[in-house]
Amino acid sequence: MLLRTRITLLLSIALVVVIGSLVAVGTVRARLEQDRLAEIAIGAQRSFWSSLVIERTDDLEVPAAELAARLSVAAPNLTPAEITEVILNSPDLITPGIMVQVLDLDGELLAANAPVFRARPILGAPAIDALTSGTATVGGLRQERPDRYVITAARAVSISGVPRAVLSLAIDAEEVLQELTDRLGEPSYLMSLRGRMIAGTNPTLWEKVSPTLPRRTAAAELLSADGRLYFAAAAPVDEMMGGVAGTLVTLRDATDSLSATRRLERTGLVAVGLGSLVMIIGLYVFLRQAFMPLESAIETLHELSEGNLQPSTPVSGTGEIRRIGEALAVFRRNALQLLEQEEAIARQRQRQERIIRRQLERLAGTLDEDGRKEILSDLRRVMAEPKPDPAATAAAAERPTEALAVLATVLQGMSQRITDQHRRLTELIRELQDAIITRARLAGLEQELEIARELQRSFLPRPLPEHPAFRIYGLMETAKEVGGDFYDYFMIDDRRLGIVVADVSGKGVAAALFMAITRTLIKATAQSAPSPAATVTEVNTFLAADNEQMMFVTLFHGVLDLDTGSLTFVNAGHNPPLLANGTTGAVSELPRAGDPALAVIEDFEFTEATVTLHPDDTLFLFTDGVTEAFNADSQAFGDARLVDTVALHHTDDAAALDEAVRDAVVAFEKGAERADDLTCLTLRYFRAA
Repeated sequence: MLLRTRITLLLSIALVVVIGSLVAVGTVRARLEQDRLAEIAIGAQRSFWSSLVIERTDDLEVPAAELAARLSVAAPNLTPAEITEVILNSPDLITPGIMVQVLDLDGELLAANAPVFRARPILGAPAIDALTSGTATVGGLRQERPDRYVITAARAVSISGVPRAVLSLAIDAEEVLQELTDRLGEPSYLMSLRGRMIAGTNPTLWEKVSPTLPRRTAAAELLSADGRLYFAAAAPVDEMMGGVAGTLVTLRDATDSLSATRRLERTGLVAVGLGSLVMIIGLYVFLRQAFMPLESAIETLHELSEGNLQPSTPVSGTGEIRRIGEALAVFRRNALQLLEQEEAIARQRQRQERIIRRQLERLAGTLDEDGRKEILSDLRRVMAEPKPDPAATAAAAERPTEALAVLATVLQGMSQRITDQHRRLTELIRELQDAIITRARLAGLEQELEIARELQRSFLPRPLPEHPAFRIYGLMETAKEVGGDFYDYFMIDDRRLGIVVADVSGKGVAAALFMAITRTLIKATAQSAPSPAATVTEVNTFLAADNEQMMFVTLFHGVLDLDTGSLTFVNAGHNPPLLANGTTGAVSELPRAGDPALAVIEDFEFTEATVTLHPDDTLFLFTDGVTEAFNADSQAFGDARLVDTVALHHTDDAAALDEAVRDAVVAFEKGAERADDLTCLTLRYFRAA
């Protein structure tokens, strides 16, 4: 990337950052201003509402006081009939739209100007207590029922100076909402504390915008409907006895003002963007004109670096660029002088080459045919070498005596090299002889390992004759030429099948030999031992007695009763086999006994456990070479993948299940070197024999 491009790019980024910062600051400022205006609007809204509620309450207090006085005189017993007659005879006080209720001091409705079964008490116990405790009047907003708010004024009805009942006059809050709408020129709504719109002057608009405003705090938000923008302002309104009765919401059509503001913002952004683009283009053109002399000087310098001394760059530009051009002219003059020195040095080198050639030819005459050919080959290589660095050659030309000393050193070094070559040849012959001997020994060792591997394979059991009660198949792949894993299965008698899977500590020949001993002892002992525990205990005692190498074997040995499906087993520190239910397909581990491996504790009494195999159940035995196989990312195959594989293939043939597990491990390893032997043994139990 050219320097002018980098400068233009850097300044463009800086300009974009500055513009972005200004836009961000403007956005924050506009948002703060919008919040301030929202607070003002909400305050004005609450003020209008409070004044309207007070006005309507005051309007109701006058007839309430007069009606209470009439009740005190005309209905001294405060019976429903007396109260109803007074109400009906007071049309001058009770205009249409006013709801009248008279309650006893317990809050029970005595009479109303609406049917009793349709009226609910407007006042609650707190209001009644306040009126009977000396408060002259109470009034304000009240939620009469879940779908209606009212403005009410209430007074106590006293008989002989003693409060005997409570009178309340109320009007629907929708009248106040309509008056608020007329004053503000905006639809108004009352929303309950549950977020439901109870009353409103334009319910259709409310359904369109569907505001989601808080219910107990003041808030504002912008909403859209039918291509119009609405400013929704919400403020909590007080209940007549304190607390929050609901939320007052107004919807103001702000489409024109907001659209103009947004058009102005978009116009400003476009103007700033175009101005920035013009500035960047102008800066690029200016830098291109300013850097043209520098680019010309760089091109000339490139030509000089390739050996072309002919081009001459006229000095142009101002400031640093002019100084670069002047330095380039000086460099060209120095390069021409250096070329002349190189020509002089080249002539001197030709004389030195003739001296070297004569010395080498003389040296070659003293050697045998092979040595002479090697020297002549070196001579041709020296003559074909490229010319040395001009600066070094010029320095040598200025010091002829030193140049001759260098020639002498070169000749001496070449003689020494010939001697070293003879010595290395002798050493190579000796090393080759040693390698031949080592290779012969290695071939013998490989042959022995091949014999050991074939011998180990011969230890594996041969397939049993087909049996209607079970199918069994084993698979083993060693990590090295020979391994320490083994499996075995054999018929103890006509109805009992013995199975063994084991893993010897370590690898190689020693593990294979220890494996062979263990397998032989297990198979021989199981034929006469009364139980698997007795077999494993006796073999452990034998192995631990003379175990100087401190080797051990993890082993699982079980005996299956083919008639009953009962499997009695001993687990000596081995991976617990997996049992797949033939009906449900569920895979579970056989219980662990916690016994140690063989050859660890002498005279240890091993315990045994018993499970019952049902028809079509599958028992899968394995060594840790399956679950501890690692891929190139050092991830282990793990128990979970093994359980999933067995669950997927538990209905397959025994051999197919073993091969499926082996293939899953190989696919997981992805070519990673295997560190442990891989052994699987699958037993499919079908039915009682």
